[in-house]
Amino acid sequence: MNTKMPTLLNVIRALLGVQSIFIGISMTFLIADLFRNSADYSAFPLSDQVAYFTSIGFRVLMVLVPPILTIVFISRRSYKPTITFMSLALFLGVVFFQNFLILLHIFMLLCLLLHKPSKVYLKQEGPPREYNQENLRL
Repeated sequence: MNTKMPTLLNVIRALLGVQSIFIGISMTFLIADLFRNSADYSAFPLSDQVAYFTSIGFRVLMVLVPPILTIVFISRRSYKPTITFMSLALFLGVVFFQNFLILLHIFMLLCLLLHKPSKVYLKQEGPPREYNQENLRL
């Protein structure tokens, strides 16, 4: 029951990881630029500024969380949550990105749905791990 992860799943995990890192870094630079030029927003009321920066933070979370959760559920061998969060990442990619990431997400979702070894790997359940004194030693 201890099979290796298919290569295609490793590729999908790597692509999602690179995407998450790229989006995280670019969003960090965007937020830093917004705070550095915060004097440009001083003409607006405080409530509008708070709403604007909150909406930016909410978008960052909506863009970063589904790919990260997809990576986690691929690692945990959970098929339904993997497909759910990959679909959510595709949907949010269509809403927020409108670029090449949409094609990448469609490719990854189709691979998860149609690639038989990946589907079998994600649907299998591993035996519960039992811990004893030898497993706990460093």
